[in-house]
Amino acid sequence: MNKENSIGIVNGKLITPFNVIEEGVVLIDGERISAIGSKREVKVPKKAEVIDASGKVVVPGFIDIHTHGGGGRSLMEGTYEAVDEISKFFAEHGTTGFLSTLLGLKEDMLKAAKATKTAMDRGTKGAEVLGIHLEGPSFSPKKPGAADPRWLRRPDIREFDRIMRESNNAVKLVTIAPELDGALEFIKHITRRGVVASVGHSYATYDQVLKGIKAGISHACHTYNAMRGLHHREPGVVGAVLSRDELTAELIADGHHVSPPAMKILVRCKGIDKVILITDSTRLAGMPEGEYTWMGQKVIVKGGMCVLPRPPVSGALAEKVTLAGSIATMNEDVKNMVELVGVTLQEAIRMASVNPARRIGVYDRKGSLEVGKDADLAMVDDQLNVYMTMVRGRIVYERSSEK
Repeated sequence: MNKENSIGIVNGKLITPFNVIEEGVVLIDGERISAIGSKREVKVPKKAEVIDASGKVVVPGFIDIHTHGGGGRSLMEGTYEAVDEISKFFAEHGTTGFLSTLLGLKEDMLKAAKATKTAMDRGTKGAEVLGIHLEGPSFSPKKPGAADPRWLRRPDIREFDRIMRESNNAVKLVTIAPELDGALEFIKHITRRGVVASVGHSYATYDQVLKGIKAGISHACHTYNAMRGLHHREPGVVGAVLSRDELTAELIADGHHVSPPAMKILVRCKGIDKVILITDSTRLAGMPEGEYTWMGQKVIVKGGMCVLPRPPVSGALAEKVTLAGSIATMNEDVKNMVELVGVTLQEAIRMASVNPARRIGVYDRKGSLEVGKDADLAMVDDQLNVYMTMVRGRIVYERSSEK
């Protein structure tokens, strides 16, 4: 160990995959965790920098596998600068790694994929870019969500292969409606290349989803949202997600996209280890309340939501709105899972770190506080406010005293 470059985080409550350690110590050497345990077990070298986490909780950094941007910037801008600024916004909310989630016209997606590759090669000042999530463009016209109809197109293996080639195989996840013509062959192709296939933006029947699973689908995009719902005679996509063990399930846990009872149902059906918290955030995440233009239309950021101005935003806002994308952050998701669903903090953290890391194949080096893994972590209070975020042993965010 190079003791001159070591950091000791002391006196905090540590959330590990195995237990909760009161008054714990995390010792970091360079980019990685070199020791972790109680203060009786782990001694901090005299020359190490000491960070006092008294009264705080030290958690593994969150990994967001489905996000489009935040802090006023979009990943579809297709520039390194946009990705870098977004990475800093994520770090403010405890996120240390993310997939750049892309959706749009063919050339726009290719440009954004190249910018993502540049960010992966150069590094960022905030959260680390771990790859690309292609959310579409092969959606059902019946479940487009907020997507512009011009963006929708049939599954195209050549387009996928070009993006893989131009991004140096950075694509980790692809969302597709399995009922579309050519979808099953497309799913087989991408899974052969080691990419996770996800069902989403789909009006598939239960049986059509099963065919997709047989072809290689193993994941579900923002469960409940933009997918055929559960009916007792046609379980649809939601029924398949809830009942099939082959599928892991994303959840936007902002309390608006999915009601708390439906969130509880998902956790009860899937279990803690198969639910993955996501933000699906747009560039409006983190912006002050007010009116904005997003995707060519006027939207209103208010009350933790981004909504269309029709029906009128008045009265019981949560009952009379059309959501226009998410402005969630990962620390808010974790807090909501504890307060609205009733899982433990350790379980909620698992859904935001361990599970996404496993899903995209980086759990060998990220997703938990363990010796030998990258020192990706956050220091939070009991309300999940973030006080410090660290990526590979480097502090990328510290809360100012004014906040």
